[in-house]
Amino acid sequence: MSILRADYFDGKTSVKHPVSVLIAGDRLKVIGRDVNEAFDARRVRRSLRIANTPRWLYLPGGGACVTADNDAVDRMTRDRRYERILNRWESHPGYAVLSVVLVVAALWLLIDRAVPVTVRHVAEHIPLEAEAALGREALQGLEKYILKPTRVSARRQSTLREKLFGMAEAAGDDTPYRLEFRSSPVIGANAFALPSGIIVMTDELVKLAKSDAEVLAVLAHELGHVHHRHTMRRLLESSATALIIAGVTGDIASTTSLAAAAPTLLLQTKYSRENEREADAYSIEMMRKAGMNPRHFAAILERLESGAKRRGGLPTFLSSHPATQEREALALAGAAVPVADRDATDEKGAAPERAERKFSAMSPVQRQVIEALDRRDYEALERLLGGYVEKFERDPGSSLDLQFAFHAFFLLLGSDEVAMNEWGEKMPASYSARVARGIFHIGRGLEARGTEYIQDTPQEDIRTMQAFLAKARSDLEQSLGMTQKPYLSRYWLIVLFQKVGGRGNAKPQYAEAVKLAPQSLELRLEYMKGLEPRWGGSFAEMQAFAAESASQLVDRAAASRIAARIPAYRGWERMKAEDYDQALSFYNEAVRFHPGGATLCERSYVLSKLKRHAEAFADAKQGLSKARRNEYCQERAVWSVQHVDNWKETVNLMNLVLEMDPESAGAYNQRAWAYYEQGKRDLAHRDFLAAAKLGDGFAQLTIGKMYLSGNGVKQDLKQAEFWLRKAAAQAQPEAKRFLDEARRKLGKKRIGKATQ
Repeated sequence: MSILRADYFDGKTSVKHPVSVLIAGDRLKVIGRDVNEAFDARRVRRSLRIANTPRWLYLPGGGACVTADNDAVDRMTRDRRYERILNRWESHPGYAVLSVVLVVAALWLLIDRAVPVTVRHVAEHIPLEAEAALGREALQGLEKYILKPTRVSARRQSTLREKLFGMAEAAGDDTPYRLEFRSSPVIGANAFALPSGIIVMTDELVKLAKSDAEVLAVLAHELGHVHHRHTMRRLLESSATALIIAGVTGDIASTTSLAAAAPTLLLQTKYSRENEREADAYSIEMMRKAGMNPRHFAAILERLESGAKRRGGLPTFLSSHPATQEREALALAGAAVPVADRDATDEKGAAPERAERKFSAMSPVQRQVIEALDRRDYEALERLLGGYVEKFERDPGSSLDLQFAFHAFFLLLGSDEVAMNEWGEKMPASYSARVARGIFHIGRGLEARGTEYIQDTPQEDIRTMQAFLAKARSDLEQSLGMTQKPYLSRYWLIVLFQKVGGRGNAKPQYAEAVKLAPQSLELRLEYMKGLEPRWGGSFAEMQAFAAESASQLVDRAAASRIAARIPAYRGWERMKAEDYDQALSFYNEAVRFHPGGATLCERSYVLSKLKRHAEAFADAKQGLSKARRNEYCQERAVWSVQHVDNWKETVNLMNLVLEMDPESAGAYNQRAWAYYEQGKRDLAHRDFLAAAKLGDGFAQLTIGKMYLSGNGVKQDLKQAEFWLRKAAAQAQPEAKRFLDEARRKLGKKRIGKATQ
């Protein structure tokens, strides 16, 4: 019989009882002042010996004894050889340190080597539906906290989507993706990929880029992450690592928050440098295959880093990446390989981005102006524009021709600033160069400001607009003394002042301009905008100005156009208030004064709201014929044809829209549907395909179904899968069902070939 001294806890209270513990055969007795218990010794568990720390004997029923007499415990219980070795290791400091090192090394090997390999395999077998659901939920989570609706125009988004599609197609890449635009003052200029191929690009990055080629370089990088499923793998790795650490530390409860924290985890989880190098290489290779120069990637990286340093940090797009110098060197090495760069830059780094310009929507003279600027042929610009300036000085009645030619500079891209500055530097005494740059800066400023109400416009956009308009004012005011009749300078100063609430400054400019071109209708219409109540004016001022113009204008039709602006504005106010009956009354009055294209298109909208679709279509058709370059009229035409069954009229009207805007996916869809209903399936296929390439989800679904069934085109299951996958990524109804059908047919076809 062996006896040892211990303290006893009954497992029900915290009271400690000094006791003696006796072990004889298979029986263990605990005896003390208030304790007398017997237990089956075979069911008693003991804690391992760690140096001379107290030992625990865990008794059946929940009680326990603790004693410092380790030797007695060893004598009384069975002596295991591995316990003696373990005790000897734990009692030796060197062995203890070695054990800790071995455990840490094992954990490191598990997390750094085993987890990535396992995760890669798991990621490849995650169902697409599950990944798509995670992607959607992650995007919704981010939208609650750091992402805001985009302010990039729908047309600009369509252009970038089309260019990304074109780059991927040219490179032979069929990785499914979905491009989303969002604004985020929190993360700034950034782009990131979410599960299921959702790529999010911020407005700030679009603004930062000097050319679309730079935007595409970033998108190609993110497409690399999508292709290699880096996002899903990093999410799984982070989760697996957290589970392993929780298991080692015993904090398993904390792992229950992993799923709920997925959006934050996706944003904070950074790719490994190996992942980033893989995505960089993917981007560079894609650009080369698509005929684009990888130096655009190096350029945007440098700009991102420069901007981040000014703000005192790095954007997440750069923070986990290899050194920027290393990445730029890789991109420039790729650029050193000969490539037919469709977005080639000149020696000053200015990308012309011709694909962005819709030359069909410009007048012949405007096309001439922009083509000369692209060639840097400033002498040709001087001859062409100088001719219009001289013609106006001889004949003030040619003011409209003068304005039309110079309006080309309002349509320029941001990348054209290099050429505009170079023109001014080479010809500092040129009136055309100075006033053209002023017009260019007004265009850039208004583009930066966007189309939202001023209270809904971010302060950053307002500051950008103000900076451009300050440059414009400087150029235009300097140009006043560079010609005898600076009509253009004063006209555009009126535009500028009215955009920044300077009605008082606009008035003297108008007074001087009207002396130079007393019969200019465009000048009077522009000045009248500043008299509208929304810009601080009043109906009384508008009426007084209309009466004054009627007494001064020789052309009575011109006077009627000015008078028509008063009921048209009243109609616009009632339309905004959703009082469509009263709005229609005002628009009818405006049309009686002057049936202008813009007024007809606005009345078309009101008629459609009143369910008078045939009349709405007639107004949209007539309005577009009078104002073909008016974007609102183009939109109204596309919308109004949905409610008519005259397929021939639909085709003709959509032809007019596409002549002006060859990137209107809606027009392609409407014309395609008209062709389809007429039995012209080949023409319908052509137009649906054009809309699909512009990123339209409905067209992608339709063209996928046509390839799947062989309806109007030769059956092509691979093409069907390609387009249906894109449609499914945009959550098009039924796209998933047809995609599954295409994959089943492809699987059967492959099996059939294998058995032949």
